[in-house]
Amino acid sequence: MKIIGEQLKEKISLSYFFFSLCLVFLVGFNILLTAGFVNRYSDYLHDYKAINTIVDSYNASKAAFLTYSRSHDEKDLMEFQDTTARIFTELNNVEHSMRSDRDCIMMYRIVYQMLEHRQDLMQKFISYGNVSISDIDDLNFQIERNLNLLTTYYIDYVSERFSGYSTGIKRVLLFGNIFLVIITLIAFILNTRIYRDLMSTRLENEKQKRYIAEARMHELQMQMNPHFLFNTLSLIIRNIQIGESDTAIRLVKSTSQFLRQSIEVGNDTITIDEELDLLEKYLFIQKIHNKGRITIKLDVRKTYMDDIVKIPPLIIQPLVENAIRHGLKDTTEGGRVSVLVEEKPDMIRVEVSDNGCGMPQIYVSNILGHVQMERIGLSNVYERLCLFYHREGCMDIKTGPDGTTVILYLYKEV
Repeated sequence: MKIIGEQLKEKISLSYFFFSLCLVFLVGFNILLTAGFVNRYSDYLHDYKAINTIVDSYNASKAAFLTYSRSHDEKDLMEFQDTTARIFTELNNVEHSMRSDRDCIMMYRIVYQMLEHRQDLMQKFISYGNVSISDIDDLNFQIERNLNLLTTYYIDYVSERFSGYSTGIKRVLLFGNIFLVIITLIAFILNTRIYRDLMSTRLENEKQKRYIAEARMHELQMQMNPHFLFNTLSLIIRNIQIGESDTAIRLVKSTSQFLRQSIEVGNDTITIDEELDLLEKYLFIQKIHNKGRITIKLDVRKTYMDDIVKIPPLIIQPLVENAIRHGLKDTTEGGRVSVLVEEKPDMIRVEVSDNGCGMPQIYVSNILGHVQMERIGLSNVYERLCLFYHREGCMDIKTGPDGTTVILYLYKEV
């Protein structure tokens, strides 16, 4: 199961990576195409502005020449020469963009030649004055008409190219996104399926752990019932041997009631009240057996009377038995065992203490550390509580030369 779980984790990691990679490609693909589209649009817009700038420069050159023809001022002449030079510069800048279209490049060459001819005529007018203004105006009219045709051809050419580019981009975006979305959906479905398999495997593992824990708890419970029975039978036999037949009879009756009630409640869980009822019968048996050698006190403090708290059966009795058989084994008189059952909002706190000889600290460490021991009483209780509540820290042991105190924490929420 563990190997299968690790394999599924590797698969889901790969599927997550593949899914993330598909998303990155999808987003990156759209960003790159959008950036390319914006750049291409900017280029077309720049070319459109450039052709309009040529027209504006030409109109400025005409206005500057008209002003100079009237004033013959050196400043106006320089303005005319600057605007004329600007026209040729701007024409040279757009020549490369126009080479791809036959109509545009043909009209470009016609306009360029006519502008050169215009420049020669105007230079003769400026230098010699032997060119009439009407000839220049006729030429300007022809240039303006051809320049408008060049602008129209170029705008149509740019619009057609941009339209074709837009259509291509739309196709690429459509089919590219469909492909990437399909791949991403496949990755998502694969990832979901692997994740579901992983969750199913984890659930199966948890079920297996729970079944093992329940089986282990039942095994420990089966150890407890015969353990108590053998000890009680030993007490009965001992009383018969010493001639205490009446005491033996009372022990048999109390033991039979104890056993019958413990069998009736089953091996899984009982309420805290049923556990305390069993404990009282056990304490009655021990009081008869010890005949005043040991004083046993039971103090039950219930606050939340309506709460029904379920616990494993025979969970308090082994603590009392351990105190009597081991803590007070050498005590001839004055022995004390006290059982305090105190209800809290979230748990039942059970404290069993004696004034016996205590126990070695190594025993405490072994019990709380789940180390197997020959004496199964306290270890058995702690193991069953840990399995039942699925947590550690259900028992605390304080021991010393003045006695031992064992504290159980019986939680209301399992």
